[in-house]
Amino acid sequence: MKRNLLLALVLAGSVTSLAGQDRIVTSGFDTIDCRITRITLNTVFFDVMTHGVKASGRLNLKDVYSYSVMPSSIPDRKQEKSLTEGQKQDYVKMQEDDRNRELNHAPTVVPDARTGNLRISLNGGLGYITASSDKAEESLTAIGVSSADATDYYSDLKSGFYGSADAIWLFNPRVGAGLRYKFFNTRALTEGYFNPGDNYNLYYTTYSENIYVSYSGVSLFYSDPAGRKGLFSLTSSVSAGIALYRDETDLLSEALLITGKAPGMDMSVGFEYWITPFMSAGAEVSVFASSLRKINITNGVEEQTHELGKDEYENLTRLEVAFGIRFYLWEK
Repeated sequence: MKRNLLLALVLAGSVTSLAGQDRIVTSGFDTIDCRITRITLNTVFFDVMTHGVKASGRLNLKDVYSYSVMPSSIPDRKQEKSLTEGQKQDYVKMQEDDRNRELNHAPTVVPDARTGNLRISLNGGLGYITASSDKAEESLTAIGVSSADATDYYSDLKSGFYGSADAIWLFNPRVGAGLRYKFFNTRALTEGYFNPGDNYNLYYTTYSENIYVSYSGVSLFYSDPAGRKGLFSLTSSVSAGIALYRDETDLLSEALLITGKAPGMDMSVGFEYWITPFMSAGAEVSVFASSLRKINITNGVEEQTHELGKDEYENLTRLEVAFGIRFYLWEK
């Protein structure tokens, strides 16, 4: 508990009643009858009268359970004259929330009282590659795989597991910037008779791929509180960085490793529900875009580099949906 909170509690114990008073209820459910003079993103400033002597105090919003400002006194205050209509509406909404909490005793998370400059987000879900697989299916049928098996193979290869992690430094409760990391994995396998292309032999074997795509980038983040009690937030982000590609291919008992890297971009929108001022749960939908123009192929002995033609680019673009949890650290 901070020193300014102790001062406020001492003042609250000896203050006399004043006409047209405002009210602050602390997180410890102590009431301070006062005159609120100024409210910032993080702090409430107020004056109290004790035996005719005026004293000033302040409280961090994280130590405030609720506060109310007498509507009739708003126009008389120099501070209130500079408030926007939106801020005055916020005062009225806060008073309504105070009355609701008195009825059901349910605490409300105050949006501006959420604590932490560092936002850590962890998500997990599914991703789906949007690129067409028609040409890839034709190549697979050319070596002996049936058309139905080729379609099933690439249907499996298009969807996979997706995960992400974000570290965002919040400049204020709405805007921040930081780093974003994403990881995608998919795999597929088919078996049958394969034609090695010598017009004489057929081999019964398996063909499989295990693909990994990782991405790291710089991100811009925006959050907008929503809902009457401010328990929900709508979020969005955009980032740019580098995507790394790795394809472990196995055919005719020969293992090949295909790698590459390319610029990438990511955009997401989502929402979060506040569990505590330090933690929330949420979901997001995102679009990741990248395209490989050069690949390296190795069998462990030899390595080759291929510049891909425009119609051969490996399109890594995918849609993703994920659920996760967010932590707000490092008190403001």
